[in-house]
Amino acid sequence: MTSSRKSKFDFSKRRAMFVSAHKVAIYHWHKGDLASSYMFDVNQDGKLFFERYLKETPNIPVYILIDLFEEEFKNETVPHVFGRDRLAIIDRKKSRLFRDTPFYYHKVQGREDEGRKDDIVLMSAITNPKLIQPWLDILQEHKVPIVGITSVPLLTENLTKLLPDSGDNNLIVSIQSISGLRQTFVKKGQLRVSRLVQLPRYGTEPYGPHISEEVDKIKRYLSSVRLVSADMTDADSLKIYFLLNGDVLNEVKKEYKDTSTTGMQFLDINDLLVSAGSDRQVSSPFADQLYIHQMLKSKASNAYARPTEKRYNSLRNTRISLLVCSVILMVASLGWSGLSFVQGVDLRQNSLSAQNKADFYQTRYELAREGLPQTPVEPAELQVAVDLVGELMGYKTTPIEMVRLISFGMNRYSNIALSNFNWVSAVDPNEKIAMAQNAPNQGVIGYSDISNPEEDYKYFQIAFIEAEVSPFDGNYRNAISLINEYAETLRTQNNVYDVSILSLPLDVSSEASMAGNTNTTQREARFSIRIVLGIKNEV
Repeated sequence: MTSSRKSKFDFSKRRAMFVSAHKVAIYHWHKGDLASSYMFDVNQDGKLFFERYLKETPNIPVYILIDLFEEEFKNETVPHVFGRDRLAIIDRKKSRLFRDTPFYYHKVQGREDEGRKDDIVLMSAITNPKLIQPWLDILQEHKVPIVGITSVPLLTENLTKLLPDSGDNNLIVSIQSISGLRQTFVKKGQLRVSRLVQLPRYGTEPYGPHISEEVDKIKRYLSSVRLVSADMTDADSLKIYFLLNGDVLNEVKKEYKDTSTTGMQFLDINDLLVSAGSDRQVSSPFADQLYIHQMLKSKASNAYARPTEKRYNSLRNTRISLLVCSVILMVASLGWSGLSFVQGVDLRQNSLSAQNKADFYQTRYELAREGLPQTPVEPAELQVAVDLVGELMGYKTTPIEMVRLISFGMNRYSNIALSNFNWVSAVDPNEKIAMAQNAPNQGVIGYSDISNPEEDYKYFQIAFIEAEVSPFDGNYRNAISLINEYAETLRTQNNVYDVSILSLPLDVSSEASMAGNTNTTQREARFSIRIVLGIKNEV
């Protein structure tokens, strides 16, 4: 055995380990086809040679294919449930059928056509774990990534794609060099029955009679359990495919020479290898390489390997994923850095161009400025003054809103006559008007202390008005009531924040003293009001 240099990662290479009760074979995959192969005996020397092989070859992933007498298949039905309920039912069946093995597999193959329409479940297991466990221990010791474990019968479902004119009921017959004669019955693409028979050593006896005898046995069994029809002319009858080569293929043909060969296909393994995409040709009647080729090409799914056996493969996949992500990030970073560099160079060129233009126009400006007459202030200061005037113009206001409000009230109360009106605009709602500062304080009648408004007003308009009730008949009670109604009407209008009565025709406070006689009659009812109006937008 020649040694080769170890490699950490090889994304395309993989290998297969074919395990039987007597031999273990290793096949390597290279450039889409089978490459080198090795054979080991199932004894202590064979295990030592196997360990040496693992040390001297790259640590690439391995797919394990088994072909053992100790693999059993059961077809069971379970209620049509999902999730944990289904797993619990299947676990109970597994405990009853296969107690002493950790290598167990199940697959839901469909549902019954009648009754409760229960699920049809194929259950299989390696009933003697000792046949495979020592080899797995060696692989684990050398940290070999195990992708999965499957078997020849389970892999035969995949092989039916290569068979010509396959029907619903197919019996595939093949010989494996390290195990024996394998007969697998596939119904509508689903494995139902498989049987392994040991044959004499190749070359010591003709294989034709042995194969014919064993095929007759399994045909009778399939008919007895009603998996196939006994009528060979029936559309659902059994189709038998012999996957052989050379003299053994001719021997089998002779066994059926004098009988009806309806439903039988005698296929050369080399032709199937070509159909599978392999350039290899074999001279023996064994289908080992055909099965191995299909397993490695299709990357067959796992059936028996537990997470503990697959942990090094999971770690390898994680490392590959991290490596791929790192490469993607590095490429993206390089691309982003390159783009940023190009943008930086472009911005630098634009900056230099803008600086050159600024210097050019500054020079032109200085030349033009030298020809202008002297001014008392600098142009920059003039710009500030112009900007300030523009800002102040944006805040100019007119009393139109206040006039509208007062006019509305006077239209409602036609016997109130306006005699004086003073108005101011301010940002403080408590701003006082010059005329109102000397107005008499009549207790609760007077200025209101306005808190910060909740509305977002731009500024406030404050008005002081003097008016009288005209005509006035001398009834102060009616006049004061009318003035209060007028003030209340103004308060209810939109954006009015305060209406304060500063004076009334008659001082009604508790501190005032009243005097007069029956011959005196006042013919005036004057009053004054302060109004605060909030402005949001100038009209």
